[in-house]
This record gives sequence, structure tokens and C-alpha cells, in this order.
Amino acid sequence: MAAAARHGDRVPGNLAKVRKRYLERFVTPETVALEIGSGGGRWTRYLLPAHEVIVVELNSDFFPYLEKRFPESAHKFRFVETPGYEIPDVENDSVDFVFSFGTFVHIDPEGIDEYLGEIRRVLRPGSVASIQYGDRTKKYFARRERIELFSDMNAPQMEGFVKGHAFELVEHDRKTLNHSNVVLLRKPA
Repeated sequence: MAAAARHGDRVPGNLAKVRKRYLERFVTPETVALEIGSGGGRWTRYLLPAHEVIVVELNSDFFPYLEKRFPESAHKFRFVETPGYEIPDVENDSVDFVFSFGTFVHIDPEGIDEYLGEIRRVLRPGSVASIQYGDRTKKYFARRERIELFSDMNAPQMEGFVKGHAFELVEHDRKTLNHSNVVLLRKPA
């Protein structure tokens, strides 16, 4: 947590709940963590206690930025540029924890389905993934101008994708966030 404190540890209300429930408890010094859509490292900082942090990003311009932002942890980073919804160059059954926040809310349902297949491929048996995704059925989207900011997803769609990829749905949090949900998935052992 030292790195997080140095880089602004203030996380407002419900995001602090997400951090505690869906991220920090899965990261140990032995963890191989993978983050999809790190951007500038807002959530990456909480993965830094892990043994290795695999950063999957469409925009490789973020890679040198993350190395500069977290110089004391740069040796832990493994950067993977994705062309779309793939996780290239990451071995099957090699990751202990997958996290994504602020990314899947913008991915169309078909892309989410593809990513879930890739997440299942890279996770070790018994390991988990925490994924935040948009839910357009929530009251937040009553104002029409907000609709285009998020993909056309909802909870039943996500549960169908989870089932289709034979994940165990450990938790489906529909209450913590006003515009999105968080699923906690486990790859069967």
C-alpha cells in the first residue's frame, strides 16, 4: 500500500468498497495479477503488492507512463498490447487474479463475451476475476445523454455469458454502483 499512498490513496465512497471487496483481498506477494484496461493506473496501484502485474491495454502509450508513475514496481510489470478482445502472449492457466474496472462498461456485449473466454483461458483453475460492467437497465440511464457512454449490457446478459464460459458466479453485485455492476467469477478447479 505504500505505492498507493504516495500516488493519492483517496478513493471516494463506493469505489473504496469495490477496492476492498473485489480487489485487495485477492492480491498477495505470490499473486500473478492481470488488469484489463489499466489506463493511467488508477486501479493498477492496488495490484502492486502482487508478484507480477500483467497489464493488458489497447493503447501501449500507457506502458511507459505506468513505469514512470510506479518506478519502484516497474520490474513487476509485463505489458501486453491487445488488438481487441484478446489476451495475447499470456499462457493458459497462468494467472491468479484478473481485474478490470472502467473498461468493460464501454465494450459491446460481443466483446465482453470474447474477453470472458480469454479470461477463462488464462486463469489458473480455482482462481478469480473481478469485472465491472455497465448496466443500462439502471435508473442512472434515465437521462438519455448518459446512454451512449456505456455499452448496451445488463445483468441477465452477463449471467448468460458467465454460464456460457462455465465460470462459477461467486458474486453479482448490482447495488454498490449506480451505473454498473461487478461480477466475481471463479474458474472451476
